[in-house]
Formats: sequence, structure tokens, C-alpha cells
Amino acid sequence: MDVKIVERTATPWVGFHLVGPFEETAPEGFTRLTAWAGQQGISGEWMGIYHGNPNKVAASQLEIDTVIGVEADFDLLPAAENGPHKGVLAGGKYAVARVIVEDGDFAKHWLTLFEQWLPTSGWQVDDRPCFDHYLNDGSQSGVWDVDLYIPVKK
Repeated sequence: MDVKIVERTATPWVGFHLVGPFEETAPEGFTRLTAWAGQQGISGEWMGIYHGNPNKVAASQLEIDTVIGVEADFDLLPAAENGPHKGVLAGGKYAVARVIVEDGDFAKHWLTLFEQWLPTSGWQVDDRPCFDHYLNDGSQSGVWDVDLYIPVKK
């Protein structure tokens, strides 16, 4: 796995916040985001922002924001309950790896990063959330090109 350290600027976003097992909430959140973004006619970086370590937090308590990057001045009208909300993905140093997911098993690539690359990298995870950036829509083909980002510090 080829991993690079990059510096990202803070990224404003709009999206949906869900709580529960990632394998359930991520697809639901992206379905909602796809419908909403299509209605709004907006485009940008599609990302899943993960809150909570699945090895330490019960699956029912894991949190994800399924989001699309927007301009800082994006105007979001007050939303109904469970509607989209605004946030900002923190900037800073991230370890990033580009992966291809063909079997729907996103977790195995995250595990490779955390269990194989990280321990020998000389980097530590900091307190910002991990996220993935979807480079294509693999919902029809089943093949996803994804950049996985781990926030790091020395």
C-alpha cells in the first residue's frame, strides 16, 4: 500500500449525520446525500467522515457524516430534523492511501493502514476524524476508487 503524507486545508461541507454501524449508516447516508445533492444541483468532494474507533466504541454508537465539500459561503437553509447540516473538516497533516474497493469491504483497507502501515510509519494518529474521499460512484459497478485519510502527528 502506497501511503503519502499530505497537508490539507480545512474543507467546509454539507451532509448527513448518522449513528450506528458504519456498514449500515454509510450506504444510508450516501443515498440521502445523493438525492439531496441532485435536487440542489451541487457537486464537490464526496466524503465519509468517521467518528469513533470501531475497536473501542460499540457499533451502535459509531458516528458518520456523509458529506459533500462546498464553498465556505454555501447557504444552507434551515433544515428539517434529520436534514443536511454544515460542518468543516479540519485541515492539517494526513496520511493518505488510494485504494480500489471491489468487494464492498472498505474495512479491510482501513485495517491495513492501521495495523500494517501505521505501526512502522513513525506517525501517530491525532484527535481529528479519519475520512475517505470517494473518487468515483461505484454504486452501479461495485468498484470504488477511494482515498483513505488518517490524521497524523509526529
